[in-house]
Amino acid sequence: MNDDTSTPTPYQAPFQEPQLQPQQPKKSKAGKVILMTLLALVLIGAAVAAGWYVGNMSKSQAVDDAKKTAREAALKEVADKNAKEPEPQSSSQAKTTKETTCNADELSLAMKDSSESGAGTLAYDLVFTNTSQRTCTLGGFPGVSLVNENGNMIGSPADRAKNYEEKKLTLAPGKEVKATLSVANSANLEAGKCKEGAVKLRVYPPNDTGYLSVASSPITSWCPEFLTSPVLSM
Repeated sequence: MNDDTSTPTPYQAPFQEPQLQPQQPKKSKAGKVILMTLLALVLIGAAVAAGWYVGNMSKSQAVDDAKKTAREAALKEVADKNAKEPEPQSSSQAKTTKETTCNADELSLAMKDSSESGAGTLAYDLVFTNTSQRTCTLGGFPGVSLVNENGNMIGSPADRAKNYEEKKLTLAPGKEVKATLSVANSANLEAGKCKEGAVKLRVYPPNDTGYLSVASSPITSWCPEFLTSPVLSM
């Protein structure tokens, strides 16, 4: 029997190398700043785009509203104008109305002495003759003025004489009517009252814009109290 008095060796576990945990990559501060900057730019761009879209939509709507308002105003103006204007005459009515009046191109004009002359006043008959092939009418006052050799009016047009009754007269082809012209005798007026230089009479038949011309002699000056009667029977 052996006496084993040696001290027992304590148990030691086999050596194992420690396992290393995978190291997480560290996020740099610079990367975060760049990311946030890009995000901010994206948001700003989206806001700008949204504002541009809304603005353009608002402008487009404003233009459409303006066009609509203008169109409605134009239609209303046309409607109001049509409501105010009388209906035009038919072509047959207009033709009949036009053909009842003797036009200047259907008349001839002559000036003759008149029996209406009196003290201090000279009178002349302006004789209208229907030279057309149809029957027409004249009624009312003619327009009468004196003109010089350049065609410029001297003085003022003849005033309408009073104490005459206006009548519409019918002229068959070749028939005549007259208007009596009264002229003050310049010899009886103060110097400077009359205007010299008259060579022609320019005469507008009643209700016509065309005119006839005839030599004014012996009338050579315009004086106050230059008067014309309405058309009268011969």
